[in-house]
Amino acid sequence: MSLTVGIGLSKAQDPILAAKEAALKARSAAAEEKISLAIVFASTKLSYPTILKTISAYLDDCPILGCSAAAIIYETDIIKEGLAVMALGLPEDIYLNISCIEGIKNKTAHTAGEELGEKLLYGFQNVRRDLSIIFSDGLLKDSSGLITGMQARMGKSFPIIGGGASDNLAFKKTGVYFNHDVFSDAACGLLLGGKLSFGIGINHGWKPLGKLRRVTRSEANIVYEIDGRPAAEIYAEYLSSSIAELRKELKRIFILYPVGIYLSGEEEYLLRNLISIGEDGSLVFQGAVPQDCQIRLMIGTKESCLNAATHAAEEVKRDFLGKKINFALVFDSVSRYILLRRDAQKELQIIKEGLGKDVPLIGFYTYGEQAPLRATNYQGASRLHNQTITILGVGI
Repeated sequence: MSLTVGIGLSKAQDPILAAKEAALKARSAAAEEKISLAIVFASTKLSYPTILKTISAYLDDCPILGCSAAAIIYETDIIKEGLAVMALGLPEDIYLNISCIEGIKNKTAHTAGEELGEKLLYGFQNVRRDLSIIFSDGLLKDSSGLITGMQARMGKSFPIIGGGASDNLAFKKTGVYFNHDVFSDAACGLLLGGKLSFGIGINHGWKPLGKLRRVTRSEANIVYEIDGRPAAEIYAEYLSSSIAELRKELKRIFILYPVGIYLSGEEEYLLRNLISIGEDGSLVFQGAVPQDCQIRLMIGTKESCLNAATHAAEEVKRDFLGKKINFALVFDSVSRYILLRRDAQKELQIIKEGLGKDVPLIGFYTYGEQAPLRATNYQGASRLHNQTITILGVGI
């Protein structure tokens, strides 16, 4: 038995009609009697349990995972309002387990990650484990902790790939899909094992500015001091702006000027988006920034973003060494979408040409990506990223 894949899209505005249309298209394309798993991405206006129940009814009550999306990546198009389904029929020698954790705010993110890792490992004691794919609330304050918690159970070098659910850029509420339910403050994932082939490509294209600086006081995702001075001065000096002016320009800074964390031995800086500036001059980022780490301001352009997509697709293809890619998932930062605007379509075209135009592909624009930093060595630790394009190719 081979691995079968079918994808379906609907732009209908009625949730039930959209779910039915996308599910039936996916089933027809899969041409498989039994569907093993459905991966679902939907815009915020369609993000209700009814879509999951409808999809389940047309796809053999199969397990469902996915999340809400600021925009959906589908084959050769980017959809702002709609619903996409990928239906997978897995061979008997491929093993699958899914799980979900809720109420992350009531515990530490690290503890939640440990719980998710433990649940995913259940039943895999004597089975080869290959990779984990996760979807999490994109508004979690400590998404980095979720990853380190999973690694405490699954192993630091175990490949974990995924993205943070997004909304319509309101940054108010995102949805995580698990079977028939939509959760916020949650994370879900799957563990795949058996005789799988997979390749990971991750790149951002942002370039460093100025000299390395040291974070002299920070806690989780809040940086209080850089080189012994109020953290916000790093932006005030470079942009020749007051703190009040920086706050007015926060969206532009968020997109164009993330901070890059230098990691010894890694090929790329680990990016962190600035999300707010405290009254005390502290900087609040989208992920953890460790105390004593070295950082630099970063800058991106449309051209560097598109080059990054080329490199990411090449890295996936290189991992397959000529073998067939059965399907691909794309986790693309919403910051890149805002920066590229109409050129986002060019990025998708680059990905399709790089992987192969016949490779079934869906994805979404995220509020943070999870993946190993260096695609050419995915045995490195997975981390939370901002501003990246992450591509996962899977085959047998």
